[in-house]
Amino acid sequence: MNNIKVLFLSYMLLQMAFMMILPVIGPVIRTQGLQEWHAGLIVSLSGFFWMLSAKFWGQRSDEIGRKKVLLPLTLGFFIFYMIWAVFIGYTLQHPLSILTMLLVMLILRCIIASFFSGINPVMVGYIADHYEPAERASKIAMLGAAAGIAIFLGPFVGGLLSSFDLSFAFYFAAILPLFALMLTHFKVQESDKLISNVTEKTSLKMSDSRIWFEVLVMFLTMNCIFTFNMCIGFFSKDHLHLATQQQSAAVAGMTLSAVGLTLIIVQVLISKLKPNRHLFLLGIGMLCMALGTIMFTLTHGLFFFILSAVIMGVGGGLIMPMVNTITSLAVDAHEQGAASGLISAAQGMSMLVSPFIATLLYHYKNELPYWIAAVLLLLSLIFIPKRINIQTKWIASNQ
Repeated sequence: MNNIKVLFLSYMLLQMAFMMILPVIGPVIRTQGLQEWHAGLIVSLSGFFWMLSAKFWGQRSDEIGRKKVLLPLTLGFFIFYMIWAVFIGYTLQHPLSILTMLLVMLILRCIIASFFSGINPVMVGYIADHYEPAERASKIAMLGAAAGIAIFLGPFVGGLLSSFDLSFAFYFAAILPLFALMLTHFKVQESDKLISNVTEKTSLKMSDSRIWFEVLVMFLTMNCIFTFNMCIGFFSKDHLHLATQQQSAAVAGMTLSAVGLTLIIVQVLISKLKPNRHLFLLGIGMLCMALGTIMFTLTHGLFFFILSAVIMGVGGGLIMPMVNTITSLAVDAHEQGAASGLISAAQGMSMLVSPFIATLLYHYKNELPYWIAAVLLLLSLIFIPKRINIQTKWIASNQ
């Protein structure tokens, strides 16, 4: 198995671990006596640490090598995820005070986010090291397809395990990073191209004219996704009038799995077609994501509930590889990790803001967080024509 396939498999395992507990979070929160806004607070504060650490890991991988950064990231993710799983398993059997539960979950989630934030920048940087610009969109789409498999399998398995015991999903998810760690250690080689450029550093910022729009789109896209993920455990029960928390976890798992399956299909198609109209596809993806988010709140019945999520999945399947590809093509070789780190930091920024606000809005009106997230993404479409003109000028100047 060559390096890139091993890297994709490792990435899939890590993403699967991260996604597996999503349909279980809502039921766990309610079972322990916490409120919806507590879940938002936990994820939001972890987003702050994600935002602070993402660029550091990406830039560090530019300087010392991708594998040298990926190994400690994966190890730290494994150790603290396992601690979290043990803690959740204990509290489900021996309930603690709400304050203790909240503080420990806050600390562990923030540490886990600090490690996980660097995974994607290092992976994208590795692809940029080994593939020419014309091939990057397809390879990044393949990376996204690996994430799609994780989003498909993770919530499905998590929802299935939670039907027996809510802690099972946490324990199973905690084991997966260990396999990713062994694969990376034994099968992935360091990037030789990168090692020759370790003296070059960058001071790239989110406001850089080459990438600010991609940072914005990633922030608003993740705003839709985090709103969807954070509220789905509550929304599925309340909107579909389900009887138990286990049923809501199972429905949430099926819905997230439908999104993951859609992501796989869309990004596999992108990897085969190797498109070059990146901004056009980005705009189509943004439109699908926004419309699917709005439709999600207007449907009644499980079929249309999942169909709306599939439309969101089409949007995500177009947006993610296009944002990463456009960013990679816009910056120089020694800026790849840092640029991808800033895109990841935008995810962390959204994680900081979106879940807490979404859960607060949800308490006021169930549909409101979905509507606001969709409208904000739709409004950002007005920048697409201008960015197409700018990109055309860049391409012309480089020829």
